[in-house]
Amino acid sequence: MNRKIITASVITALIAAAGIAAWLIMRNIPRENPAAEIYLNGELLKTVSLSEECEFIVDCGNGHNTVTVRDGAVSVTEADCPDKVCVRTGAISGGAVPIVCLPHRLEIRVVTGTAESVDVVV
Repeated sequence: MNRKIITASVITALIAAAGIAAWLIMRNIPRENPAAEIYLNGELLKTVSLSEECEFIVDCGNGHNTVTVRDGAVSVTEADCPDKVCVRTGAISGGAVPIVCLPHRLEIRVVTGTAESVDVVV
């Protein structure tokens, strides 16, 4: 093989490995007083503290998702969308990776704190 091809392959593999490592690290960055923000069509629908355990159904107009908060994490446990990516994402408790259901336009993000812990609003 040509030396340039081998060098390009090694660099590509290193970049891919670094990207995967960064994603794994960011996936569950611990948060202080974590809360789940549930967005529907880009608008904040509900904020739930991850310290409480609950389960509720989000009716999205063209379907529904069952959201479960348990053991300090949030997950979509049931959905009637065709691909079920939101269910296969699993439970999240922090980090930068949200749970997203594109067919239902639902997004769940884990954020630091709740509305009660806000000190100043600018």
